This record gives sequence, C-alpha cells and structure tokens, in this order.
Amino acid sequence: MHGYPGSHRLKKADEFSSVFIFRRVCFGKYFKIHYKPNDSNHSRLGLIVSKRIHKHANKRNYMKRVIRELFRLEQINWSNYDIVVRVQYCFTPLDFNKIKNEFNNLTKAFKV
Repeated sequence: MHGYPGSHRLKKADEFSSVFIFRRVCFGKYFKIHYKPNDSNHSRLGLIVSKRIHKHANKRNYMKRVIRELFRLEQINWSNYDIVVRVQYCFTPLDFNKIKNEFNNLTKAFKV
C-alpha cells in the first residue's frame, strides 16, 4: 500500500512559487500541470481548484480527492518532481475514466 504523508505535499507559498518560476507546464482539457525536479527522494503534490471552477466546496473537494488518489497510486513510478495540478474544468464521477487517462498521459514525462 502506498501512502500520502504530509512530506509528499506542497504546503507553503514559496514551494508553489518555485514550481511556477521553473516554467514547465503540460496541459489538457481538465488539468494544467506545472512541474519541476526536486532534491528529495519522492515527488510532492500541490493542488489548485478555484471557486471559478465550481462554486460549491464539496465539488471542489471531490476533485482534490480524485487527484490526490491518482497521485498516490502513480507516484512510485515517477522520478522526483514537485508537481502543482491546477484544475481547468469541472469534472464529476461520471468523467472518472477521462480524468484518469488525461492524468496518466500528462504525467508520462515523470515516469522513471
């Protein structure tokens, strides 16, 4: 079983800023993924789901849970990166297969 401990999260504004300053981005319909190599022995994830995407917090929280779970399952196959996932378009449980495929396609560059 693969966990998602606090050490695998980007928490501080400086950590997010360093990823944005690195200026590496890949994007699809649902996600824009900013990334940068890091010096730790694991990848770290930051999430951005704005109110512009959906006004209800429970919908935004669902999107964050899905992304965290996709990250948790895939991170063992990746090199060490800091990743910020920005949701571009609202998705629902009916879109899960599309979401999973897009996330896997966008994160192919991180695979070892």
